[in-house]
Amino acid sequence: MKEYFFIVNPHSSGSKAIKLWPIIKDTLEKEGLNFEYELTKGKMDAYNITIDAIKKGFRKIIGVGGDGTANEIINGIFNQNYVDTKDIVVGVIPTGTGNDWGKTIGIPNDYIQAIEVIKNGIIIKQDVGKVIYYENNEKKERYFVNIAGMFFDAVVTKNTNKSKDKNKSGTFSYLLNLLSTLFNYKSQKAEINIDGKIIKEKIFTMAVGICKYSGGGMKMLPNAIPNDGLFDVMIIKDLPKIQVIRHIKKIFDGSFVELKWVKQFKAKNVKLTSKDKIYLEVDGENLGHSPIEFEIIENALNVFGEG
Repeated sequence: MKEYFFIVNPHSSGSKAIKLWPIIKDTLEKEGLNFEYELTKGKMDAYNITIDAIKKGFRKIIGVGGDGTANEIINGIFNQNYVDTKDIVVGVIPTGTGNDWGKTIGIPNDYIQAIEVIKNGIIIKQDVGKVIYYENNEKKERYFVNIAGMFFDAVVTKNTNKSKDKNKSGTFSYLLNLLSTLFNYKSQKAEINIDGKIIKEKIFTMAVGICKYSGGGMKMLPNAIPNDGLFDVMIIKDLPKIQVIRHIKKIFDGSFVELKWVKQFKAKNVKLTSKDKIYLEVDGENLGHSPIEFEIIENALNVFGEG
């Protein structure tokens, strides 16, 4: 039996992955990795392929694509019932626009270096988040390994994903969508319960996560530690829009958290309720809306990485 199973998203980063895959495949073969692979055909295909691969006996699952592909693989792992999730190791060869998850756990953007990380076989453990939310009044759940965003962040992500469908992606595209969304966006009222601490505020944006980066390199949770058993929570209260533009550079080095409108917390459980719908994105994928609840699963995932 082959040792590794690669799940390739050919449409990642404007179909960049399908152009790179023959080169990556050739490199893997030259490096002596024993593997099978399958190309995804559409949304949630990586999820189903992951479950099938585990059923066949594979325990080393590698995604070739972006953060969305990785998220589907993680959800496949945590929704299957064939083996303990701790018996599985996940790897990533980034071909997407962000590689935001990989930045924290030591997965290089360069595919040659990413293959070396897999070949070296160093396994790190990290926490996994579980979010319960609603979609058309139906209760749903999703696992995630990087960052979940709400309020302004979820709207920007939705517009950015529309741009991706038109093959416009990357940090520049994210910034353009951020600025264009900003002018029409209004902060929303919500009640947020952070391990029992209640916050009732008008909120501009909010992030709950395990790792540091989102939006193609923006340091949204600069103090996040992927294996400390806690979510990092960042809330930006309602603020003048000119202040967002004025301080936009600070998102890239994380220094925006020092601004007076920003609050930070560490927590195991986070709940959000609201009169109006607050929308949600997880690992760059738009999902449903409030009410929303987050739970942490400590040291639940094995990853090929460098820490």
